[in-house]
Amino acid sequence: MATVASVEHRLSMSLTVEPAGLRAIRHDIASRLCEWSIEAIADDVVSVVVELLTNVFEHAEGTCDLEIQALADQLFVRVSDTVITLPALRPRSSTAEEGRGLLLVDALTEHWETTSTASGKVVICMFEITSRPTREG
Repeated sequence: MATVASVEHRLSMSLTVEPAGLRAIRHDIASRLCEWSIEAIADDVVSVVVELLTNVFEHAEGTCDLEIQALADQLFVRVSDTVITLPALRPRSSTAEEGRGLLLVDALTEHWETTSTASGKVVICMFEITSRPTREG
């Protein structure tokens, strides 16, 4: 049986991303999703957030705004930064050592897109809360 968020939940934070801080961010987000009773998708959401934050560290000097919002049966992740270059999904390659992150985002989300803003861009990812059963055991 799937768990559905019955009310809106929101987490917003401005971050300066450092690789050493990603573990704490992972833990904080997983804990928050558990508090919201949507732990069934927590692993996927955390993986996507960490991938997006890693991209911010590598391409946007580490500064971004992160917002996670749960509404009824959907969860949205928004990561905004000041880089105007939009990310692009690269062709799959078994030999590539870089550039696979958006393939992960694409595989774990129901939908994702990037939108230009007045100050840079925002990557928006959508997850279906009701599409994944809760784990038992």
